[in-house]
Amino acid sequence: MEREQVVFVIKLVAYALIIVGVIMLFAAFMFVITGSADLLVVVWVIVGVIMTGIGSTTIKYIRKLKLTDPRY
Repeated sequence: MEREQVVFVIKLVAYALIIVGVIMLFAAFMFVITGSADLLVVVWVIVGVIMTGIGSTTIKYIRKLKLTDPRY
C-alpha cells in the first residue's frame, strides 16, 4: 500500500473511533437517565472517552505532521 492509502485508512479508523466513542457516551447518558446506573455505565464512559480521545489525537497528528495532501 502506498502512503496515501495508509493515511486514508488511518483517518477512517480514527473517525470510526470518534463516532463509536460518542455513541457509547450517549448510550451511557441514556442509561443513567433511565435510572439504572451501575459499574457498567462507568466502564462505558471510560471506554467512550478513551476511544474518542484516541481518534481525535490521531486526526490531530495527521494534520500536524502534514501526512495528507494540503488540498483536503
